[in-house]
Amino acid sequence: MWRCPWPVRAMAARLAGAAVVAVFVLMTLGNVVSATGSGLACPDWPLCHGSVIPPLRADVLIEYSHRLAALAATVLIVAATVLTLRGTRAPGLRRLAWLLPALLAAQIALGGITVLLKLPHLISTAHLVNALLILAGLIVLARGLRPAAPARSRGGDGRLRRLARGGLIVLLVQLALGGYVRHAGAGLACPDFPLCSGDLLPTQWLAGVHWVHRWLGVLLLGLFIHVAVAGRTAATRLVGALAVLQVALGIAVVLLQLTPVVRAAHAAVGYSLWAVLVWVSVEAGCWRGSFASPARSSAAREAVHAA
Repeated sequence: MWRCPWPVRAMAARLAGAAVVAVFVLMTLGNVVSATGSGLACPDWPLCHGSVIPPLRADVLIEYSHRLAALAATVLIVAATVLTLRGTRAPGLRRLAWLLPALLAAQIALGGITVLLKLPHLISTAHLVNALLILAGLIVLARGLRPAAPARSRGGDGRLRRLARGGLIVLLVQLALGGYVRHAGAGLACPDFPLCSGDLLPTQWLAGVHWVHRWLGVLLLGLFIHVAVAGRTAATRLVGALAVLQVALGIAVVLLQLTPVVRAAHAAVGYSLWAVLVWVSVEAGCWRGSFASPARSSAAREAVHAA
């Protein structure tokens, strides 16, 4: 009988958890780069002003720290996926371990293109969305590699699974819209709240994108409060609390005229909301089939047929 080499799997789980932290820090630093206008402080790639050691300027150091964080996250992701392939036969986790390096390669390419093409809006937004997918994959991987199967959540698993799945899809769209608003310089396309330049509806393209992002966030607030009620766990309550905070920060970003600290906090809370919702989806059983080894999956199917 095949046995999982648990020390290898345990190490893979720890590395995946460390990679989650590293990617979250990387994404937060990326938003600081955007909020402070430091995206082209290193105008070349992969070097910075033609050198490995950059000039000692504040904007350059902000951008360069983002690149160094990307290097650390890359090492952790590669190490976690290699050990996962050695430590588990669960088909879902193995597929994820192959997918993550592919997403990582795409992320590196998108990052280089973003700099070389001088921050194109759509490429920068794709860079953000890909980072969110990497973060989600690492969270699923880290949870799936733990020894116990994901615990069933209290408060109606079926309803929570549906809410979590739907919430992940819509939240990804919302975060992508937020990234586009930020990169396109549309943060004040609607400079007032709740109206848009004094009107109920926007009249220009960027104002329209801003308006959709604004009110989709309000609609998502209701969805995430439902998640908190359906789950009644610490994680689902945290989803509700983060959603409230995110909407409040979104309003503050407009009213305070894009204050960099508030912009950075708004993005960081959005990434936190995404991460916690992915965790909730795992705990609710949305990814349950990914954690079983082939033998366990066959036994489960036979049990169902026998019944």
